[in-house]
Amino acid sequence: MAILSDFTRIPYANGAAFQTRFLYQELRRCGHEVTVIGPEDPDATPEELAPGTVALPSVPLKTYPGLHLPLPLESWVYDANRWNFDIVFAQTTSLLLEFGVWLRKMRGIPLLCVNTTHLVAAYDVLLPERLSKLGWVNAGLEFALKRPYEKLFASVYNNSDGLVVLSEGLRSYWRERGVTAPIHVIPRAVQPAIFDRPLGADPYTHLERAGGAVFRGARLLCAGRHTREKSQDRLIRIFARHVAPVDPEATLTLLGDGPDCDLYKRVAEEEGVGDRVFFPGEVPFTAMADYYAYADVFVHASLSETYGNVLGEALWCGTPTVAFADGMGVSSQIKDRVNGVLLSPGKGEQGERDADEAFGRALLALLADPQERARLGKGASKISRERSSPMAVQQRIADAFRHAQEHAAACGVRAALEGPRVLQWMTTFQHFRSWSTVNGGIYLAGHIRPAAQKYQKKKLHPQIGS
Repeated sequence: MAILSDFTRIPYANGAAFQTRFLYQELRRCGHEVTVIGPEDPDATPEELAPGTVALPSVPLKTYPGLHLPLPLESWVYDANRWNFDIVFAQTTSLLLEFGVWLRKMRGIPLLCVNTTHLVAAYDVLLPERLSKLGWVNAGLEFALKRPYEKLFASVYNNSDGLVVLSEGLRSYWRERGVTAPIHVIPRAVQPAIFDRPLGADPYTHLERAGGAVFRGARLLCAGRHTREKSQDRLIRIFARHVAPVDPEATLTLLGDGPDCDLYKRVAEEEGVGDRVFFPGEVPFTAMADYYAYADVFVHASLSETYGNVLGEALWCGTPTVAFADGMGVSSQIKDRVNGVLLSPGKGEQGERDADEAFGRALLALLADPQERARLGKGASKISRERSSPMAVQQRIADAFRHAQEHAAACGVRAALEGPRVLQWMTTFQHFRSWSTVNGGIYLAGHIRPAAQKYQKKKLHPQIGS
């Protein structure tokens, strides 16, 4: 099996990379031979790479330190004879997908794709902050990127043997955009070895103040990459305007790192809560369960989730959760007042202000009612174990693999490698041109927005091959 991934190692906390690691380990445990194929990461050390990893030539994405875009810049990539797999699992958001389609056409290898990112929410992050707030700029982006990209990805998915999405909302989304290939809804697994460990020491040592005093109010927790589409700045404003004035000891902890971390710190200062919003940075993945367990409420404002890994982890740990409905991943994970609190995100400036106020009220009501928090936490833990246990997810993935092989056989896919040389050239030109053009365009667009500070190289997270 080949896994096409945007990461050959885990440079920072990232749901797709963690799931690639989990899938790699489980497939190997079941006796399969697995090869990870992704962009070369110049910061990777040999021990961070899975055995047999194939690192494709790549260029860095300036606005996302740690992320590299694979490109077919060396001749060996074009040698179809070197790629010999029974199935390709394309868990990538880049046009590395076209490499998977090329393998399917050149070698007749079944291809199963995964939609890991909601494209609509990711367009404006290429822009500087000020430009992203201009309506006419966003309208231009939608015209220039949204529809062409959706059409392109729908075409790629239709050239595969199946598409895995992480929620029912995304099944509908891609059907409406013309995807006719089989679609499988498979949530991401939570790893019991990490999240069912005995409770450790309280990790919220950052709440200690000078003189030995400690913030003893409500602990709100958010975790994830610090990037605009995750909307952590909205959470900071909700906290500052609707929670902090009522509970003068309440705190908000934002775990993670990313290109917009400095922006979020500035927002906290501007809102007057710079001393009560904490940025511990990334923490070891193995420590996350303690952060969830010692929090009073987990908060989540992102509307870009195909599936919220951190949300799934918090629910697994029984942490009461408040989030905005996104019609996709979050809406599939939370059932309002059953395993969390789900609120409308609002539309337009006034609608969002009203939604923020409702979010704050819901938070305060939940903080004032420990019995309700316990009830929601119990429901969250129960439902999460039913949906996101490794065995349940593995069975669905195995079914999707078998279905993809059957689909390829039914389609009568013929390997171009066995046909005329001109057909091979045309197939390679078609898919490698698309791969090069789109990924190259993203690389150039990454220079529009100021470069983010490069992440310090840390070994906080278990790597894909470990």
